[in-house]
Amino acid sequence: MALIGKIRKNMWLVIVLLALALAGFIIMDMTNANNSGSFGSRTTIGEVAGEKIDYMDFQRAESALYSGSGDVYGRRNSLWNYFIENAIIDKIAESTGLGVGAEELNELEFGVNLSPLVQSFYRNPQTGQVDRAQLDEIKKAIDEGTVSNPEFAARFNELRKQVIKTQKQTKLNNLVAKSIYTPTWYAETMDKLNNESATFEYLKVPFESVQDSEIKLTDEDFAAYIKENAVKYTNEEEVRNISYIVFDVKPTLEDSMKIKDELSALATEFAKSTNDSLFTANNNGFYSNNYSKKDDLTGKLKDTITSLSVGQVYGPYIDNNTYLVAKLVGKKVVADSAKASHILRSVTNGDPLQLAAASKYIDSLKTAITGGTISFADAATANSQDGSAQKGGDLGTFAPGAMVPPFNDAVFNGKEGSLYTVTTEFGVHLIKVEKLIYTNNESKYNVAYLAKPIIPSEATQNAMEDKVMGLLETNKTLEDLNKLASGDIKIETAGGIKKNDYTFATLGTGQTSRDIIRWAFEDGTDAGEISSTMYTYTDEANYVDSKHVIVGLKSIDEAGLATVESVKATIEPLVKNIKKAEKIKSKMTGTDLNSIASTFAQTVATAENVTFGSAMLPDAGQEPLLVGKVFALNAGAATTPIVGNTGVYMAKLLSKTPATSEAGAFGSKMQLTQQARMQVNYKLMESLKKTNKVEDNRFTFF
Repeated sequence: MALIGKIRKNMWLVIVLLALALAGFIIMDMTNANNSGSFGSRTTIGEVAGEKIDYMDFQRAESALYSGSGDVYGRRNSLWNYFIENAIIDKIAESTGLGVGAEELNELEFGVNLSPLVQSFYRNPQTGQVDRAQLDEIKKAIDEGTVSNPEFAARFNELRKQVIKTQKQTKLNNLVAKSIYTPTWYAETMDKLNNESATFEYLKVPFESVQDSEIKLTDEDFAAYIKENAVKYTNEEEVRNISYIVFDVKPTLEDSMKIKDELSALATEFAKSTNDSLFTANNNGFYSNNYSKKDDLTGKLKDTITSLSVGQVYGPYIDNNTYLVAKLVGKKVVADSAKASHILRSVTNGDPLQLAAASKYIDSLKTAITGGTISFADAATANSQDGSAQKGGDLGTFAPGAMVPPFNDAVFNGKEGSLYTVTTEFGVHLIKVEKLIYTNNESKYNVAYLAKPIIPSEATQNAMEDKVMGLLETNKTLEDLNKLASGDIKIETAGGIKKNDYTFATLGTGQTSRDIIRWAFEDGTDAGEISSTMYTYTDEANYVDSKHVIVGLKSIDEAGLATVESVKATIEPLVKNIKKAEKIKSKMTGTDLNSIASTFAQTVATAENVTFGSAMLPDAGQEPLLVGKVFALNAGAATTPIVGNTGVYMAKLLSKTPATSEAGAFGSKMQLTQQARMQVNYKLMESLKKTNKVEDNRFTFF
């Protein structure tokens, strides 16, 4: 009781201690790295002009729109840009009244003038046309309130948001574009400049005339180039430079011979097979039932096919790092292309009831068409459930293999004017073969294949993994890594890596590349340190290791002018050309072009009526600096050596023709205005992103 009494007397102290503990927890949470410095921001992936972007919203949009398809980091980057742009546009819309009304949205989603986004999402990959039947079903379900699939609802809702954003952005772009005006004086001046012409002699000494071995590049050369081009080579954020060594996992000769022997054993059975489609399917082969020209075949088979008999097997032979066994299944003269029309009755996911109904519907149409009750084109317009209905079912002209196999076989094995009913994954088709087009009577070949890629065995993969892990265990610093560089082991540098990049050097995108970049930016990763992880890239098609990578953090560049290390690989060819130009210029003395040309074993060319506006040389492309210097000359005068895009030039002006009067000024005014307006579509948003503060917290999540 005495203890309870003491506690009651000192309750104020307990309350103070609890308050201090809670405050400490809050402060700790605010400073936690995972929270990016703000309490309650565990799910904030970014912020634009004060508008937070929530990770849960981002994740829902990604899941709904992509469903795990495509390059995960590429699509996330695209989605990030959408959220940033949408926040900016919404902010502008609030103050300007920009919006998208219900009728306008309905037209964009289901009307005649569909949004490009809707067109891309609901385009039939076989016909290239928008699947109007599917859109009509979606509209009906939405109008009647019968949408029951939550995944579809989420996907369409996210698509709708993007349609609205895109339409608002289009309106904003149009508002800005229509306000752009070109003054008459500017148009007249540009018209005169762009239409002046000159005829001149010129000498080009290409950079390639100096061998790389003749020049030596220093870090000072690179630094000078970066400084002279500071606008282009200034980092807006911190970047990191990573050194790395790639160890390729290659199959051994023993691996290759084992694969060849396995395929050779199958070849004997393949020759006896009476069902080539089933045999290839069961043995990782492929068979498309298409007939190909000899020149369309690849590898050694191209030179051998004419000597094979139907049913004969050839191989194993190597083509594109794969062992192949080919079997000639058929040989005949077939059309090089065909023109056909069709009527499609759609079937969803192979539903048997829909399939039966579609087949019955097509049969009745076929009876009506063959009986002369209705023309094929009219029947297609009224009944086909794809985009070709608007053209009477016309699919145009296409080559063998352009359509799905059942459709392709019906057309190219059919007769002109005949009707054929086929079922594909899209539904039931009634096909009319309009025309079979033969370029010549050359025989074509139907070939079935067995294939085995030449890949490293499990033992080879394990041996390379053990080798690289051994090197990683004994080399802990970048200095150690540099000592490894000898013979086939080369150390490379990936410079200018940003925190949210997902592509690493030439190794592409993906989780491994992202893991390397995340390591480089983690707290505690210091310059000179090697990652304790061996990073492995896999051949996803064959499920084997393809590369192991050891990486080290070479250096860290703060925001500002780029360092030599961060951009050296990018600018090296440009710096080389500058050094080569110096060497070339030192030998270009005097003004006699022919004499100078002989020094370099080059010839003097003549450029006639080159306009100031185009700056295009007949055999050298765009060289604006040279053309500008020429127009500053008087007739008979020559330039000093000029470093151009592809070499060092000298020129002598023969004649110059001034532009005519302002007759073309009005046309120039319209053209300049149109050019400026066209740039709004891609420059306006980039400008708005710079003027609206963007906080990027993606690194916390990805």
